[in-house]
Amino acid sequence: MKSKVVVISGGTSGIGKRLVSMFLNAGDKVVTFSRKKSNINLLKNELSEYKDSLICYQGDVSSIKDINLISKEISKKFKKVDFLINNSGTNVLSPIKKIKIKDWQRIIDVNLTGVFYLTQTMLPLLRNKSVILNMGSLASRNGFPNWGAYCASKFGLKGFTEALREEVRPKGIRVVHAEIGATDTSIWDNLDGKWDRSGMMQDTEVANILFNSITEARSVNVDEIFLMPPNGVL
Repeated sequence: MKSKVVVISGGTSGIGKRLVSMFLNAGDKVVTFSRKKSNINLLKNELSEYKDSLICYQGDVSSIKDINLISKEISKKFKKVDFLINNSGTNVLSPIKKIKIKDWQRIIDVNLTGVFYLTQTMLPLLRNKSVILNMGSLASRNGFPNWGAYCASKFGLKGFTEALREEVRPKGIRVVHAEIGATDTSIWDNLDGKWDRSGMMQDTEVANILFNSITEARSVNVDEIFLMPPNGVL
């Protein structure tokens, strides 16, 4: 079976990292990137057995310059991208009356504008039977105090995803929106407050469900995937 080409933003940690491993294990070619060189080096060392199938770039999803450079490199190497997974995300907690404009802009740039621009630059390589997976959140459908910027970015991502799906249907491209509840990943390390992770979903289990949902051959598209911890909202 011919290997697929997979592009995953933010594939050096959490759910994205698990998906990178799963696609590599399936024999696919994976391209990922992170703005931190140290994270890239750690990933390459950890997955050294796949050195011929894993391509890593240093770049910030919120930087149009970086995305242009990465997209050009991908276009040189491959004629088609089979899976585009928009996984990068960031957050800062603050009540709306106190949130700093730089934090607001960073969250919107990474969680929404970055998805738009990476998708736009990849569209020429996305063709019949390609799949786009956009990583949303419980915050794509529910508002939470102190999460105003994050909720705005994720509600916006859901709207963008639904419009994108309708635009690319005629081309045979599938678009999936994943709304993911609390998952034990490094994103919680940088958020103010104490977070009990004992009841959170495990990133490996979440990634496994996502992987199976978008790779299994079927005559239907899973438009939305909504995953929650057994105990509900944490």
